[in-house]
Amino acid sequence: MILLLVAAMILAGVQLFGREKTPPKPAAFSCSPGPHCYRSTTQTSFPTFGNVYPSNLSDCMVAAAADWEIIVRHRHPSPSAVIDDYRHAATSDTAGLNEDVFAWYWSSYGVDGFTMKAWHVLAVSSQIDVERAVRKHRALYAVFDFRDDSTLAGKRVGAGGHAAIIDGFTPKGPLVVTWGTTYQMTWPEFWTSASSLRSVEG
Repeated sequence: MILLLVAAMILAGVQLFGREKTPPKPAAFSCSPGPHCYRSTTQTSFPTFGNVYPSNLSDCMVAAAADWEIIVRHRHPSPSAVIDDYRHAATSDTAGLNEDVFAWYWSSYGVDGFTMKAWHVLAVSSQIDVERAVRKHRALYAVFDFRDDSTLAGKRVGAGGHAAIIDGFTPKGPLVVTWGTTYQMTWPEFWTSASSLRSVEG
């Protein structure tokens, strides 16, 4: 059933979200807590869940969910279980997942046993909107649509869809958790590449 849903999405030309072969090195970030500086966790390193070289799994949607669980629910998802969940939901190790298919999988089967109840698209149009949402929800599920000239933390990234978690911000921009670490994104980078933000109930 899952394979049929994913295949249908691919045939329909719906964007899938995958991996980054050579993620950028994280940039340093710091600021004193205040109106434009917030971190929901002091943790900056996370499991990669196979989303980087040499595994290069196209599992960023599932990896981001696992990062959310670490930050918000203080769970410690098993990397092997997270990878197994991705393989159950996808057609192959190189097949990304569509947002709707993944949301259905996460709410029905869970990521390492944790199921979300719902996620909600957030309408944001300003830096203040994003900052308020991060403070309220502690971590936002972000979907990016990177172009050929897109950057993250000042470094070029591969074109395509990518899922990550925003767990804080500084005056410079959002703090983005992906590829096993935390990156300081700038606000211009964010507004150029952000496709959608979601709050998660779970």
